[in-house]
Amino acid sequence: MLISLNWLKQYIDLEGKEVGELEKALTMIGQEVEKIEIKGDNLDNVVVGHLIEVKKHPNADSLTLCKVDNGKEILQIVCGATNHKTGDKVALAQVGAKLREDFTIKKGKIRGEESNGMLCSEDELGIGSDKDGIIILPEDAPVGTPLKEYLGINDTVFELEITPNRPDCLSHIGIARELAAYYGKELKYPKTVINKEVQEKTSDNIKVKIEDSNLSRRYVTRILKGVTVKESPKWLKERIEAVGLRSINNIVDVSNFILMEMNHPNHVFDLDKIEGNEIIVKTANKGDVLVTLDDQERKLENEDIVIADSKKILAVGGVMGGFDSQVTDSTKNVLLEVAHFNPQNVRKTSRRLTLFSDSSYRFERGIDVENAVNVINRLANLIQEVAGGEILSGYAEQYPVPHENRTTGLNLERLHRFVGKVIPKKEVIKILEGLEIKVVDKGENLELTAPSYRGDLELEQDYFEEVIRMYGFDNIENVLPKVNINESSTLDTTKLTDTVKNIAASTGLKEVINYSFIPKDGLEKIKFTGVKGDKLIDISNPITEDFVTMRPTLLYSLIKNAKENINRNVSDIRFFEVSRTFEKAEELAKEEIKLGIILAGEKDKTLWNPKPVPYDFYDLKGIVEEVFSKLKFKNYSIKRSVQTEFHPGRSADVFVGNECVGSFGEIHPDVLENFDLNRKSVLVGEFNIDLIKKYIRKPFVYQGPVKYPAVPRDIALVMNENVLVGDVLKTVEKIDKKVEKVELFDIYRGLGVEPGKKSVAISVLLRDNSKTLEEKEINDIMEKILNKVKKDYMAELRQ
Repeated sequence: MLISLNWLKQYIDLEGKEVGELEKALTMIGQEVEKIEIKGDNLDNVVVGHLIEVKKHPNADSLTLCKVDNGKEILQIVCGATNHKTGDKVALAQVGAKLREDFTIKKGKIRGEESNGMLCSEDELGIGSDKDGIIILPEDAPVGTPLKEYLGINDTVFELEITPNRPDCLSHIGIARELAAYYGKELKYPKTVINKEVQEKTSDNIKVKIEDSNLSRRYVTRILKGVTVKESPKWLKERIEAVGLRSINNIVDVSNFILMEMNHPNHVFDLDKIEGNEIIVKTANKGDVLVTLDDQERKLENEDIVIADSKKILAVGGVMGGFDSQVTDSTKNVLLEVAHFNPQNVRKTSRRLTLFSDSSYRFERGIDVENAVNVINRLANLIQEVAGGEILSGYAEQYPVPHENRTTGLNLERLHRFVGKVIPKKEVIKILEGLEIKVVDKGENLELTAPSYRGDLELEQDYFEEVIRMYGFDNIENVLPKVNINESSTLDTTKLTDTVKNIAASTGLKEVINYSFIPKDGLEKIKFTGVKGDKLIDISNPITEDFVTMRPTLLYSLIKNAKENINRNVSDIRFFEVSRTFEKAEELAKEEIKLGIILAGEKDKTLWNPKPVPYDFYDLKGIVEEVFSKLKFKNYSIKRSVQTEFHPGRSADVFVGNECVGSFGEIHPDVLENFDLNRKSVLVGEFNIDLIKKYIRKPFVYQGPVKYPAVPRDIALVMNENVLVGDVLKTVEKIDKKVEKVELFDIYRGLGVEPGKKSVAISVLLRDNSKTLEEKEINDIMEKILNKVKKDYMAELRQ
């Protein structure tokens, strides 16, 4: 938001306030100053010059050789423009003038003729957009006078970063109101009483109809007849150009002036182009088309608010007016509009049409609906001042949803605890009333009513912030709080989260951090069915279409991370994320901490592995087992996964009893296609840390080395192809307490093994912690193993 200091001084006395002091004051009250531009700073050594002789350059037909009087001496200057003649008063940049950071006027020669300065255009001086010729000043311009003094260019413009909760500060009145409260000065509001009305009534010429109060809470109109559209007066041009707007004509310029003065978007229609004497606020029909003021054809949807007459659409409500109903040089009668439009509809329309305007920016954040009549009266007065005409009596409006004042209580004791200092009640009341907040003193409590333009004031804490920012942070002494500084224990969840992150990082994974929001179709793209639709949490006012749903899984974000990196030629993706997921619960949202892992692409080449190798299931399995091992999470089982987002047969679910704590494996081919990763190897895993926490062994008990030797035995078992080897290994582990470890080391299919069967070779490690095993004990255990696998799995010892 650009704020002109000269303009600001119309509403508040800032005599004696230096620019630096104002910058600090604005920052302290929450209106951060991003940039300060001192207008005319580049016009030093630019003066009014008088052309006393103009002739052709002897060596160039397109150049002229000029003799210019600067009030002190006659200078020879070579000029490339064609719009000047002897006797003209011009803008003369003398040697040493620094027009831009990278452009300083120097003495030199052009086509063999000496040139001691430059005759400048508006564009070259940064005071306008005309670049076709040099500036020709009025005949009475005093020769030698500094140009910025003659043109009155002595303004300072502040560029402010206005926070989204303070749309009332997107105007000069809004900032003046803030400074008036801070300095304890009077705020001079502009006149909003109509100077002179004729007897003819606005309501006899136009009717207003709002079809749905959800679209617009208020729509006000006034009519002026007999206006003259022409160039704006100098003061009006200076005001709007100071804040970066281009002057168009006196009617449009006044409309923009009111927008920047009072923070209320408005529009001016050519009354004679409105048919049926009726203004209708409604939604568009799908397929409706409107050519907007930028001369672009816009296709509208059902959710777009439009302003229409009895036959056609005139404007897109809150976004931009229509080309056919705009004010032109031939306009004689105008209809003024000051309205409210639903912020959500305006935001969606603006983004879908990629049509962003100063009006839509303000409607999206909220405007003061109660101030509409004052705004339209001010608009009518100024148009009459610069364009003449007659203001018709009264206004026509619909106000289906009147503003309701919000009243909140404030407890002084709680305020003092919040601030960290006791502020006298009299001072608190003075601050609040200075912000135009209505205060009723009820002893230790205050009853507060927010002004209509402060939609951000709802809770008691909101008023605490108002008091502290106006009282001044510098006025609060630094006092150490009296607190118990004994070390407090860290929450178990926090400890475990940090531990999981450190373990994951130690396996060579890199941490990523994503937003907790995903697109509406994000879960569909990854085929995720773990949380039903009625359990999803959607954001009521998402910032973008990518931030609609609170994510119940980390997988979408991780796959998107992989996709974006692969698009940037990163072939080795090893990422993890530890974060919360969300789903609906009876009271608040159910939040769970999960670990997500993704491997994608190919492993980096090494000296012993010169060719890139795609990641496979066992790379991910090794990382998962390492994480589980270091967490001391042991009593789990792995089963073939049934999760829809994974590749069937190449993924696994991790169970403790009947409770699934996570899954890992290859992504389903349909998911790869949805992300255009068809030719890439992508493996993911997601594990519920909150569930795993219940099954981690604690406390850890140290066991010394056993002094009795272990006895290894290898056996090869022939079994049906459909038997899960993992189930066989678990069965063998439970045969006897002396079975210390069971491992698979080979699976064979082929010559010597019947079709439909496989040979599974396993290693069994036996040990007795109290003595050395005897041969008979070893043979008995191995016989029990063979009998058990034969009974349960029809597995035979391979001969």
